[in-house]
Amino acid sequence: MSISAVSSSTGAASASKPNVSGQISQLQGQLKDLTQKLKETSDSDMKAEAKAQMVQMLQAQIAAIQSQIQALQQQQNQQQMQSKDGAQNKTVQASEETTAARRSTLSTLGSQVDTYA
Repeated sequence: MSISAVSSSTGAASASKPNVSGQISQLQGQLKDLTQKLKETSDSDMKAEAKAQMVQMLQAQIAAIQSQIQALQQQQNQQQMQSKDGAQNKTVQASEETTAARRSTLSTLGSQVDTYA
């Protein structure tokens, strides 16, 4: 009995695709399919050697997809952190500009000190 071909995963983490969540969802679907095939293979009545090869191949594909999902999740987290940092930097920059504008209006030491006669 020959081992039938199993479709390989093609959802590599590429920086050109902005929809990371969509990629993760697609990979999770592939993972679900491979897990189902693994279960079916384990329950099948094929020869032990062929079954062992098929199980090993499916497990390798599952591990590869899990790695891709993990890499995409890390990329997604990094993008979220960068966008947060960018928003915080804009807030800090606006605050510094406001402080600089206040300082420029207070030109002399005399204008900062109250004098009583």
